[in-house]
Amino acid sequence: MGRGMASPPEAAGRCTLEHVAREGFGPYAESLGLVGISPGIRELGERIRALAKSHATVLILGETGTGKELVARALHALSLRPAGPFIPHNFGAITDTLVESELFGHTRGSFTGAHADRAGLFEAADKGTLFLDEIGDASPSVQSRLLRVVQEGEIRRVGDSRARRVDVRILAATHRNLSAEVSEGRFRADLFYRLHVLTLAIPPLRERLGDIPLLAAHVLTRLSRRDRVPVRGIREDALAALVEHAWPGNVRELMGALERACHALDSSGWVTRRSLGEGFGRDASALVRERAADLKERTRAYEAELIRSALQSHGGNKAGAARSLGITRQGLWKKMRRLREFDPDSP
Repeated sequence: MGRGMASPPEAAGRCTLEHVAREGFGPYAESLGLVGISPGIRELGERIRALAKSHATVLILGETGTGKELVARALHALSLRPAGPFIPHNFGAITDTLVESELFGHTRGSFTGAHADRAGLFEAADKGTLFLDEIGDASPSVQSRLLRVVQEGEIRRVGDSRARRVDVRILAATHRNLSAEVSEGRFRADLFYRLHVLTLAIPPLRERLGDIPLLAAHVLTRLSRRDRVPVRGIREDALAALVEHAWPGNVRELMGALERACHALDSSGWVTRRSLGEGFGRDASALVRERAADLKERTRAYEAELIRSALQSHGGNKAGAARSLGITRQGLWKKMRRLREFDPDSP
């Protein structure tokens, strides 16, 4: 099950929250909030530390539920402006008609309901960090305005002709393949290249199954404290069921499953296979296999597109492409060879 989850003799067949807390939740749990000991999490932690001090825009790539905002907050905390504000904005959480006013502000009378001048999120984030989540959902008009901010460092409120300087580091995130969005004409190429200066790829939960015991213990510890539920730990049959699951919703789905389980503990305060309900373990093995096959193919296609985009951005230079992807050149060579869509031995 991995270091940090070995059960004491008196708790064979289960793991206690007390034991895990003593062992720790991984090398980056306290400093970055990243729980786990898998190679993927270690690489992500090292990549965050390497990029945090830069003033450049960072594009965070990851599926829904992988923790993109958590990574953005870690980048801000380790940046050169940690005392400044960290302001998140999700493009999927607000209608297109309100996005421009929300981001850039507006002047009185610029539209119906604009009864007073109002600063937007860019001005509110001055001297700090603005996190633009699901940037791939931005409308064409918003993309044009964002390009100006990234290039010129200035904004114009809706209805105002005056330019205002802002000192903001932009972190953007998406679950979409922006390179494909550019090819399809849905995302501006010039904005994509401005945002794609530095990249961070968050591994999906299915690629770090060894972290599930630590993640489960971490989530249960927090839920136990928050809801004052006396959770003692999680039994091996429940852990096995969690590891078998395909996790299309990633860590967010895991958190929801464990929150439900906290309200179905056994009489001794343990999370069991029964606590998890239907959809886990052997009862869902056929569904898991079906999802895993589909996810494997989608992951392969997405990985190939990321590599293709990185190579294009660096003029075919493999060392540069590897750095932008947060992996070693040898790691890139192995991926190219496995995908069979590239010539790994080309210059």
